[in-house]
Amino acid sequence: MKFVADMHTHTIACTHAYSTITENAKAAAERGLSYLAMTDHSVNMPDSPHEWHFCNMRVIPDFLYGVRIIKGIEADIIDFDGSLDVNEYIYGNVEWMVASMHGGCMPYGTEAQHTSAYLGVLDNPKVFVLGHTDSPDYPYDVDEVTKACKEKNVAMEFNVSRFRSKRSIENLKNIILPTCAKNGCRIMVNSDAHFHDKVGAFTQAELLLSEIDFPEELVINADLKRFEEFISSKGLKPNALLTAE
Repeated sequence: MKFVADMHTHTIACTHAYSTITENAKAAAERGLSYLAMTDHSVNMPDSPHEWHFCNMRVIPDFLYGVRIIKGIEADIIDFDGSLDVNEYIYGNVEWMVASMHGGCMPYGTEAQHTSAYLGVLDNPKVFVLGHTDSPDYPYDVDEVTKACKEKNVAMEFNVSRFRSKRSIENLKNIILPTCAKNGCRIMVNSDAHFHDKVGAFTQAELLLSEIDFPEELVINADLKRFEEFISSKGLKPNALLTAE
């Protein structure tokens, strides 16, 4: 696989991350990526940046070190209806949205309640990726949600940072990824990098995908044409169109 994008990364705008967008972009360029999404946490996370952070990202260049910088956000799912901690001002200024469940921001409920939350958030046209759905704290009906992801053209995330959790990786390997393959649900491999050396570091993910014989055509960011078709379908201009303006 030739990965072309890392669409879930963090910067020092969140105090539990430790690199700048410039450092992350340089790391992305060194790994041969064409796209990098800046997706710091939304306002319900205790150390998240102020909403002004998201409303002023237009000052960031479209390209750093030759890498297209996508200005985004990791939004918190905050209730069982699938509501997000994102207001109208943030909505109007971000290009890319990962929607995730985090302890302290999302209440713990039943499998049915978590499933309802994911299905609700999939109705939001600004959501492009469901982030790290492998958490044992938030069980859900994987079959139902992956079918809905396919229908709504939303990617399920293979979050490489989850290799630190044996249970999360077992959920991915044994349940989530096989169900995605069965249902034709596309995935996106992302680093969730909180330090620049993790940007685009996908070797472990590639090995696991190979081990379970996951269909490469379902990995959105493992091919440039496939990735650019996906972002175009979500209203973003690929590099060639952007540079031609």
